[in-house]
Amino acid sequence: MKRLTEIIFLLLLILFSIAGVSDKQRTIIDNQIFLIKEGMISKDQVFKKAKKFDDTGVFGIGSDEMTKDEFEDYLKSKIFTIHD
Repeated sequence: MKRLTEIIFLLLLILFSIAGVSDKQRTIIDNQIFLIKEGMISKDQVFKKAKKFDDTGVFGIGSDEMTKDEFEDYLKSKIFTIHD
């Protein structure tokens, strides 16, 4: 039972580690990965595009804004590295 609890905890930790990136933002980033690889667009430009779709919540309650670190972590989670 203890082992199952640990596994569930780890899965939740992984799930919430990219919680700052919304589904809309993931879609935008995923669609731009090829362009980043080809040098047609920069990571900063994609970050700015995706940032427009931050979850603002209701009167600021429940807001979840994507940070640059969360953006970078999401790119890494897609097994994608860019050499600056």
